Amino acid sequence: MKTTKSLSIRWACRDMKLIWAAAFFAQLGFGIYITTFNNFAVNSLHMSQTQLGLLESIRETPGFAVAFMLALAMHVAEPLLASSAMFLMALGFYGYSSHPSYVELVAFSLLWSIGLHCWMAIQPAMTLALAEEGHKGRRLGQVGAFGGLGTAVGIAAVLIIGNGVSFPGWYVVTAGTMLVSSVFVFFIRRDLSPPGKTGLVFKRKYAFYYALTFLEGCRKQVFITWAPFVLVKVYGTELRMVALLMLINNIVNVFGSPIVGKIVDRRGESRMLSVSYALLILVFIGYATVRQAPLLYVLYCLDNLLYFSSIGLTSYINRIAEKNDLRPSISMGVTTNHLGAVIVPILGGFLWVKSDYPIVFVLGAGVVAVSLVLAIMMKGRLRLDGNALPQK
Repeated sequence: MKTTKSLSIRWACRDMKLIWAAAFFAQLGFGIYITTFNNFAVNSLHMSQTQLGLLESIRETPGFAVAFMLALAMHVAEPLLASSAMFLMALGFYGYSSHPSYVELVAFSLLWSIGLHCWMAIQPAMTLALAEEGHKGRRLGQVGAFGGLGTAVGIAAVLIIGNGVSFPGWYVVTAGTMLVSSVFVFFIRRDLSPPGKTGLVFKRKYAFYYALTFLEGCRKQVFITWAPFVLVKVYGTELRMVALLMLINNIVNVFGSPIVGKIVDRRGESRMLSVSYALLILVFIGYATVRQAPLLYVLYCLDNLLYFSSIGLTSYINRIAEKNDLRPSISMGVTTNHLGAVIVPILGGFLWVKSDYPIVFVLGAGVVAVSLVLAIMMKGRLRLDGNALPQK
């Protein structure tokens, strides 16, 4: 029995390191992509604003379908699914290197987006399966830290090298990093989770998780879509400053993710989420009222730090879900999260035209306020269900 337990811990350490490596290389490539794409779209492909908006909307559609796709593959080992997802991302980004037409670009974007959204659901499930009891949040934070480090390296590489590498060259590099990630994931052991039955999981006991992931998606999309746009459109922030803010955010991820993970383990999901949401309300109100660009830069970075609340949501579903429900529940969470990816940009743009940009962030503050109420109620639900809460 002792030998089996020792072997299990040894395998967990090895496989956790493989996940760290996979997260690093996946996010390294993604860091290159997010830093170069806007210039690639405008300067190389000469895309209009309408084309860019349509592309983004189409690119998010796999987020809706991820629960259904993974439900059909419940009997396939998670490392094989994750490796296949990273391979799809490699193919999609490699397609960018061919100076595609607009239609081809949409097709390649859809391809890598399918891989990305599958990875978003599978990676946390693998991490939770490998993590020791009492250290789930810490392990999720560590994976987030390695991912943040990878993104920072990718952004820094573009900032340092710049036009020394062509756009096709950057996307060949991106495809290569995704392939490396695919190889690391492939060698993770196959028996992480018990065999599951094919189908979707949408149970009443997980209602808090689904509601909070939906609201988290709406909140996230407000900031991703409109916060940098306000900096550039209203305050004339230059590209180099935007890239620097992104780099700072990812350095914060490297050091902040493990700390937040430890807080989740020690204090519990409800408390961490409640504090995070309370501070986020202030961030959104600040973005709606502050008129000095340097202060907005601080708020932009603060929102990124508080986005670590996603660790709390993943830890929460792991605490309450049955073993066979964990992967499909996280997949359903990704789907509900992405409902906001289509709703929020359209609604925000309409409100901005009718009024001004502050109304968008006031709406965001309202969304976070609802999240705060649900997070407080979550603690009572955990006690009612008999789940152990971390000690103070």
